[in-house]
Amino acid sequence: MFSLTANRETAAEEAAALLDPALDRALLWQRLDVVGTDFAVVDQQLTAADGVALIGGVLPYCLHYRLRREPDGRCTTLSVTTEGAGWRRRVRLRRDAEQWRVDTHESGDLDAALRRAGRPVAPIAGIDDTNRLDAVGEIAIARAPLFATLPGRHRDGSEPTRTRVGLVVPPSLAVVVVDSQRHPLPDGGMRVESDTGNATISFDKAGFVTHWPGVARRAPAHLA
Repeated sequence: MFSLTANRETAAEEAAALLDPALDRALLWQRLDVVGTDFAVVDQQLTAADGVALIGGVLPYCLHYRLRREPDGRCTTLSVTTEGAGWRRRVRLRRDAEQWRVDTHESGDLDAALRRAGRPVAPIAGIDDTNRLDAVGEIAIARAPLFATLPGRHRDGSEPTRTRVGLVVPPSLAVVVVDSQRHPLPDGGMRVESDTGNATISFDKAGFVTHWPGVARRAPAHLA
């Protein structure tokens, strides 16, 4: 039977996947950890960003996200969708009056796709206790280069800073809470130490990630 509610939900999901034409700067990174690319469009203040990633390997999938932030850098909404052959997952994090709400949706069978690829089954999307997000200072997507740009653009001074991060982990879209310490470097880079690993990240003069060793490198504007 035709379902108007389901049809509206599908239409809303498809609309959310479109890149916002009002965002006026485009960035492209080549992934170094897998065969893949990350593409993002942003506004000049980094209060809004839409992105798409194509990830290869034994479980190819597409990821797209929509991020909205306050001018001071606080995230208000992050919607993330991953989809591959026979499965699709979505998570939406929204902050209302300093309280976080996390909504998830799943169709198909990601676990079956992972078993066929010889990988362990995935954790469930989202987080079981949203109260754990109350203390986070940032929301990010794991290993997505734009989300390393965001703290890079808001560095203040040369002293190390410590931040608790709500991290969305693809492809499962499980949300975990990790601690991250950032050490600004004299050359404009940043040393990041966290529960998920350490890295020394390079930025351009505008503060956008140019090289995240083992994860991503900005694609050149022109090929030689």
